[in-house]
This record gives sequence, structure tokens and C-alpha cells, in this order.
Amino acid sequence: MALAAGLLALALLAQPTPRTHAWRDAAGRTHITNTPPPPGAEVLKPPSASGIENGKAAPPELSPLPPVSEAPPDPSLSPAQREAWSALDQHLARARSAGDQRTLDATVGSLFDDSLWGRGLWALGTAPILGLALMGLIGWWVALGLRAPLRLPALAGFLVAGLALGQVLLATFLYRPQAAHLRQNLQRLEVHTGLGRPLPAAERLRLRQRYADLERAASPAQPPWHFPGEVERLRRDFLQVMVAP
Repeated sequence: MALAAGLLALALLAQPTPRTHAWRDAAGRTHITNTPPPPGAEVLKPPSASGIENGKAAPPELSPLPPVSEAPPDPSLSPAQREAWSALDQHLARARSAGDQRTLDATVGSLFDDSLWGRGLWALGTAPILGLALMGLIGWWVALGLRAPLRLPALAGFLVAGLALGQVLLATFLYRPQAAHLRQNLQRLEVHTGLGRPLPAAERLRLRQRYADLERAASPAQPPWHFPGEVERLRRDFLQVMVAP
């Protein structure tokens, strides 16, 4: 589970890391290298850290993997990112074959957390408070110059305007970036689920509908609690897709 979260972080942050490759050549000799094996080599499972003693690696074991899904290269990804997503795909394939649902759940949870609160987006949650405080301060200053019967209505009007301003700031600078970031990362995970094949058409259609609902919920015209609700519905549907056989 922790490994899946680490691989996902690598995919999102594009930090290149060396990978260990174990393979057997035509003569039957076993090799452990940091470079991919040559074509035609028999791919083996690299030894774990616990299997290395006195500087000698334990013999790697055969580890047949389900074929990873073939997706067209994403031009927005760097080579390091593509390699990290591919590594995550293979790790999820192993988790599926082992029936490890916790790893699948943790991968989706990590991706949601990064998409919603990464890149400092958590700080934008104070936008409604700032908008209300700003307009309330302006309203109080304006009300001081009015006659007594007009002061309270003027202040109330500015407070209402502050709530509206806070909603605009929240939707524009928090909900919309979150929706775009979440959709981008989930669409990448769609082709790296470890299934070894594309998602069924019905599942892809359901996710597309959820993405559209999420973008509509990010509009300033929607109530502020609508977006978190759509996020949870999308999370629930994507978890169902990840644990599908």
C-alpha cells in the first residue's frame, strides 16, 4: 500500500528514480541492472532488500505479470513521468493478482488528496472568509457616513455581497483548479489501473458523466457544498472501477 502511494507520488511529481531490472539471457545467466533488459530476455522479479546479504543478491524469481494497458503516449508527460506511471500500472497489476484491495483503495485516495490539496490549494479555502471580512469592513466604513436608519441595511447589503464575493473566489481559485487537476490525474489513472486492458465502455461513460458533474459543481452559481458532494460521488465511483475484476 505504501509502495503504491510512493509510485503515485513519483508519477505526479516526475522525479526520476533508478529502477532495478532482473532478467535472464539466452545462456541462462541472471543479470540485475538499472537499465531495461534487452529484447527477448526473460524478465524476472528483482530481489527485495531483505533478500540481499553480504552484498550478494538472492536469485530473483520469475514473476509473470498481466500485460499492462497500452495507451498512446501523453505528450504532456516527461519521460520520467511516463516511466513512473508505467511502474504504478505494473504494481497495481500485481496487487490485483494478489487480491490486495487495500493497495487499490490507497492509490485512489492518494491521488484524490494530491489533486484536491496539492500545490498549496488548501490555503484557498479561506477565500470566503476573506471576502466576507473585506466587504464587511467596507460596509462598516460606508455605514458610518449614513444616517442611523440606513446603517444596518447598508451593512447587511455589504455582508451579502461579501458572501457572493467569497463564493466567486472559492469557485474560481479553489474548486475549478481542483476539478481540472483531479480530472487530469484520474484520466491518466484510467489507463494505468493494472487491468491490462481498457476500462469497459459503460465504466468510461459513467466516469465522463462524473467529470462533467464535477465541473458544473465548480461554477460560482452552485452552492458551495455542491462541489464536495460531487467529489465524494466521483471517489466512490472510481473506487468501484478500481476494484472491478
